[in-house]
Amino acid sequence: MKVRGMKERLIVGVQWEGTFEEAGKGKLREMIEEVKSRMTEIKGKINETEFIGVSFHDRRGGFTQYAGWEVEQGEEVPAGMARCVLPEGKYAIYKHDKNNQIKDTYTELVQIIEDKGLTPLKPEEVDLYDDLPIKIELYSLDKLLDEELECEIHIPVIK
Repeated sequence: MKVRGMKERLIVGVQWEGTFEEAGKGKLREMIEEVKSRMTEIKGKINETEFIGVSFHDRRGGFTQYAGWEVEQGEEVPAGMARCVLPEGKYAIYKHDKNNQIKDTYTELVQIIEDKGLTPLKPEEVDLYDDLPIKIELYSLDKLLDEELECEIHIPVIK
């Protein structure tokens, strides 16, 4: 794991709110397919081949998910889409290997963050329902819906 400072980032795409059960039954996959089909509507992408998913674990048994692309500041949000602002600050960066279960990767990451003396950022307006209340995953667009996903995980942290 490495830690690095990052500037504020603006993500534009589709927003979904639901339960872990709904996500497990394919709702996230549907959301990803929808935003991929509308990607040409999103202007000012910083990296067209890097797809970003952002999860806010803001409720018991569920979460809010944003899926889309990082865009230049000031870009318009297309109708039916949403924006998500990732705050400037320090981020723990960790690679999820496709041979591991994502839940195991997150369990390992929680321990590493704690061992380094860091604390995951928890926005005041978000109740804590997860050890990592904000999870950001960066995917290669061409492998986005593969069964065995690799991604880079970014977790906002504070000392």
